[in-house]
Amino acid sequence: MGNCEARRRLKKFLTEGGLRPGQNIIVHASFRKLREEFPEISPEEAVSVLKEIISCNGSVIFPAFTYSFKKPGQSYDFFDRLHSQSKTGILSEVFRTSEGVIRTSSPTHSFSLWGKAAGSISFLNSPSSPLGHGSVIDWLAGTDESYVLMLGADFTALTIGHYIENISGAEYLKISPWNYLNVLPCGVSDIGEQALIEVPGCSRSFTGFERHLLKEGIIKKFCRESLNSYFISIPLLIRHGISYLRKNPTGLLCPEGACSSCNERHVFLQNK
Repeated sequence: MGNCEARRRLKKFLTEGGLRPGQNIIVHASFRKLREEFPEISPEEAVSVLKEIISCNGSVIFPAFTYSFKKPGQSYDFFDRLHSQSKTGILSEVFRTSEGVIRTSSPTHSFSLWGKAAGSISFLNSPSSPLGHGSVIDWLAGTDESYVLMLGADFTALTIGHYIENISGAEYLKISPWNYLNVLPCGVSDIGEQALIEVPGCSRSFTGFERHLLKEGIIKKFCRESLNSYFISIPLLIRHGISYLRKNPTGLLCPEGACSSCNERHVFLQNK
């Protein structure tokens, strides 16, 4: 099957899932799972189809995280905005280097932006709360027609979950979850160091929030054989996320004893 037909099939799948011109989307994707259902599609073609659907009147955003933290007594990589490769998947890296994309400057949690977002958010964006107030996620939260697209990814990839923790005022954010690894709350780049007022932690337990939303009928999957995907309104996610944490303040942490990084925060809550 030719690539034109493969692109057509992928475009049909995405538009049937809800994508439209002029939307502002953040994408979390497993190219391996996407390729299982669209074996002829290359990463470059998948990125091109996303841009084609959304158009330059909207925004396509990918995380381009490098997690460049300072680690005393250890070697660590310095973030280079133009050259450091994304550690959030092959589609993220191909998108980062594609035409018209700019990358923000957070040493730990940068984003790649195309379309409206690229003209609205400075490449200098690097808040001390990388996924909180002043971040690219914060911009999406305040922008009309904003959505998260998850292609073959579950809520362990849901970056907005960390934003929900932030705006909900989760008390455990006062402590870094990576102290046990001797990781400091400080990003490092080729232009210097940046102290962080909070450090995003583990996201494995975000699947509990996912199950809750599915059970209540608040979200639903759109699928093609084994490719399970979501296309979800960001305001809806935030609204229900705040409610979820209000009822269960540790609902986005792993259970006690299940995860070293989440345990750091459980201990803090018990001793405060």
